[in-house]
Amino acid sequence: MDSKWTIWITFLIAFSYRAQSQQLSEQSLSGTWRFLADNSLTEKEVMAMDYAVWDTLQVPGNWDTRARYSEYVGKGYYQRTFTLPEGWNQKQIRLHFDAVYETAKVWLNGEFLGKHVGGYTPFEFNITDKVDASKANSLVVMADNTYKRGAWWAWGGISRDVTLKVNEEVRLVYQYISAEPDFEEEIIRFALKFKLENNGTRDRQVRIDPSIKGVDINPIQAVLPANATAFAQTTFETRLADFKLWDTERPTLYKLETSLVSGENVMDQVVDKFGIRKFEVRGEQFYLNNNPVRMNGVNRVHDHPDFGNTEPDHLVRQDMLDIKYSLGCNFARLMHAPLAENLLDFCDSIGFLLVEEIPVWGADDPQTFPDNPLTKQWLREMVERDFNHPSVVAYSVGNELRDPNVPWPEKVLTTEQFEYIQSMLGYLDILDTTRLKTYVSLTTYRNGAIGNEPYGKVDFISINSYGDALKHAKLTHERFPGKPIFISEIGKAQIGPAPDAELGPELMGYIRALTNLPYVTGVAIWSYNDYRSNYKGTPESGFREWGLVDERRNRKKAYYQYKKLIKSWKE
Repeated sequence: MDSKWTIWITFLIAFSYRAQSQQLSEQSLSGTWRFLADNSLTEKEVMAMDYAVWDTLQVPGNWDTRARYSEYVGKGYYQRTFTLPEGWNQKQIRLHFDAVYETAKVWLNGEFLGKHVGGYTPFEFNITDKVDASKANSLVVMADNTYKRGAWWAWGGISRDVTLKVNEEVRLVYQYISAEPDFEEEIIRFALKFKLENNGTRDRQVRIDPSIKGVDINPIQAVLPANATAFAQTTFETRLADFKLWDTERPTLYKLETSLVSGENVMDQVVDKFGIRKFEVRGEQFYLNNNPVRMNGVNRVHDHPDFGNTEPDHLVRQDMLDIKYSLGCNFARLMHAPLAENLLDFCDSIGFLLVEEIPVWGADDPQTFPDNPLTKQWLREMVERDFNHPSVVAYSVGNELRDPNVPWPEKVLTTEQFEYIQSMLGYLDILDTTRLKTYVSLTTYRNGAIGNEPYGKVDFISINSYGDALKHAKLTHERFPGKPIFISEIGKAQIGPAPDAELGPELMGYIRALTNLPYVTGVAIWSYNDYRSNYKGTPESGFREWGLVDERRNRKKAYYQYKKLIKSWKE
């Protein structure tokens, strides 16, 4: 096989906030934890308490799925003990959280480890010098769900797994795999990027050995300075005929297995799945693997009365199989926040296309200012975690931003909101050049100043429409021609309860008519499921009834109406 190789090594003094290794030893800390809900205690008082008198909760979990804490907002304290497995005391040990909503503080044996802000992405601490190998260690986590965006429920707690991970002094933090077909030259262009870390006190000579079945990849030699991170990169080409593509009908997945070797010793091994596909915009259309594709979908809220936003495997499987194979959808911006990784894995396996978004929402979001370090952190954590998922084809940097001081017919972006979007789209160009970029607007079709939309940097236009969607799409296209328009949310009003609630004839007419606009690449109804909320207009049940199914997934008549509409989009 002919290959072209480039190698790039850069050294930075930094701390890694994400590690990935399926073959690395680890110990789960999920299960039963002690729990206390209290907004009056100081952190010092909490550290001195007798944890045995606290309540118990399951991790992963949300405290507000329990009747006792169903309306509680604020600080929830979790505590448990753990001992290190035998042989770990000479290793590097990391404490890894997949997600905590929304602000987390962590203490080990009374010592403060740090704080993380953001409820949907992973973070971790190196506890090598803080953990005691000779006895039980006490771990305390504070989760604070005070911060809230959007109309969805701010489920509080440790909502994803907690894990102890062990590694040698040098390790592979992550590997990025880009595999894009070139149909004219009949080749696949691979680009692999590795982040490495050396926690030792001496420089290390290492070899990176990547392996993809059927591909001859040259190893990469590197020197890792002490107490540093480094990046290594290689590119190569293979014949297109030697591989199967990933698409919505045949989502073929491959594995990249990489070993990090120092001397004769394998120091670390990482395995990631990936797909080979090309998702692009040409003119006013989407193309997947050289074929035009129209999108049809739903918005699914990560919400269930029993499971909160924890996304257990069985619920993810049930919902996504229903959305794809029964409703007939192939594409969605499922939620206004980074999605659970098990959901992404499942979408990879069934060939479902996704837009991921960070939780920046509405007229009064305090995060909408340019070069915001917190929203950049959220975006970076999402991209680093999800880079290898072929189901993720685009990122969105916000939803329905608008000037709160302007009446609805005149809605425009504020200067700060405009500059926020510009800066975040620019940051995406640094983080990931392999995916499309967008943000979700409901101001493109208002009577405000034309040109108040930063559409120069987006790859496609996403608009939400809760009125005359046909008019909104046409006006948006007149003002901003030349790019595809995706109706990322479409609706008219809350649908109502199961089983008899229906879509109104006006909304159904809009969805049918949109099929005649070639620049409209698809629609996604808001929403797939009813969801818990205390937002204005929520019924007494406490669940917003926008869904095709209710909060327990009982179908409404609207479900079958939308299924027929989706079929007409395909035809």
